[in-house]
Amino acid sequence: MRLPKKILVPTDMSTYSLSALQYAEIVAEVFGAEIALIHIVQGGERPSDVHKGRGERRREEISVEESRKMISHLIMDKDLVIRSIKILVRNGSPAEEIVKAAKEMDVDIIVMSTHGRTGIRHTVIGSVAEKVVRYALCPVLTVKPEEFRELVSLTEEEVAKDLHMN
Repeated sequence: MRLPKKILVPTDMSTYSLSALQYAEIVAEVFGAEIALIHIVQGGERPSDVHKGRGERRREEISVEESRKMISHLIMDKDLVIRSIKILVRNGSPAEEIVKAAKEMDVDIIVMSTHGRTGIRHTVIGSVAEKVVRYALCPVLTVKPEEFRELVSLTEEEVAKDLHMN
């Protein structure tokens, strides 16, 4: 196992997703690691698609640049990062792009927040965090924001039901 020197932190620009950045800062400080923050713009085709016209490609480039600026302002407004960080913006499926970026950058750990949905909502919506945990080649630390934490006491029957043992 190698010590973390490169940390990837996915964000959807919500306050909740930035709670993972706070954890990443601590890990980075302890190990002297670099932090890269990634945001995925969903929908539409990627700018690299050759069938796009110039106008369409330009709109997507603006959207990527605007996303970068929004992330920078959000970080500064929240006074989150003491050290400089790299900001990445990509187009596509969030889980796929996060895993791909982690592999390309050879990151040592991904630190990301999760809302912790369960039951039918989780089944229907799916979970970006769950997919990243499943497919990433490096360790993934998931952080549940304070707002979503609640003391839960489960019975054995509830656990068995969730694990489909009944």
